[in-house]
Amino acid sequence: MFWALLLVLDITIKMGALAPDGSSYAIISTRLRNELEKVTQGKVKMSWYMGGVMGDEPEMVKKIKIGQLNGGGFTGYGLGLIEKSIRVLELPGLFKDYDELLWVWDKFRDEFKEKFRARGFELLAAFPVGKVYVFANKPISKLDDFKDIKLWVWSGDPLAAEVAQVLRGYAQLINLSISDVLTALQTGMINSFYNMPYGALALQWSKHVKYMLNYPVNIAMGGVVISSKTFEKLSPEHRKVIQELVDKYFKDVSKSFLDENDKALEEFKRQGISLVQPDETSPDFKKILDVFAKVHEKFKGEFYSEELYNRILNTRNEFRAMKKK
Repeated sequence: MFWALLLVLDITIKMGALAPDGSSYAIISTRLRNELEKVTQGKVKMSWYMGGVMGDEPEMVKKIKIGQLNGGGFTGYGLGLIEKSIRVLELPGLFKDYDELLWVWDKFRDEFKEKFRARGFELLAAFPVGKVYVFANKPISKLDDFKDIKLWVWSGDPLAAEVAQVLRGYAQLINLSISDVLTALQTGMINSFYNMPYGALALQWSKHVKYMLNYPVNIAMGGVVISSKTFEKLSPEHRKVIQELVDKYFKDVSKSFLDENDKALEEFKRQGISLVQPDETSPDFKKILDVFAKVHEKFKGEFYSEELYNRILNTRNEFRAMKKK
């Protein structure tokens, strides 16, 4: 029995992520891995496969479900493939800033953890990674500017597809996996995309555009999950260690992403990318915001319940009222 217990406790957790080697995400993940091995005296090891070598996020989720991977770091899209309701936090126009999002997340963290556990996953962390903007090779500030634009839409992401519907009839929407975007930009298959500034810079997408619409579509989320089956193989002490280390290090990941997004904006200036400021008071711009509001209604029942949405909205509004005092 003693030796069987040792066999259970000796485990290597295989984790995947899209973030490239050399990125702050990869560096901080390595620090987590090293401390985990040290604290558990080698009983629990963690291997990170960076740069999408384990596939796009849908493929990584499938590999976790069949045991080829044990977990990974995901964008909101990947988290939503596991539990749809978490995409409520990425709705366009829902949050004005990171403080609002973090306040709401703190109130709903345990509820979302239970939702993920019911799907066979442990949600170890979720955090903001940056504001998402639209980039293009021509100036864009209103709907008519999207004519002749070939906009990338993340294939399989229903939230992105729905938000993109505001541009149907204006831009041409091109569905591709994230791994195909750089080639599509290089060949001219697409000439516009949406991403965080740091993501656009790190993936080298920004080299192929000249303009960024300086109005965020939404705040992107990231997170870390491990399969419940893998987590349950660990001793209670080792589960606690992993949770504490993820809390410690991925707080740094979130801060690093937000800082690097600010730095990326400065780098864009050096690259010659112009930031286009829209007229937020114009009727044309209001039309876009009205459509974003309709997206909120569209996904009620399909992604999240009206009851959950209303509680999140009320919590956000309570925070706004509190800040005014």
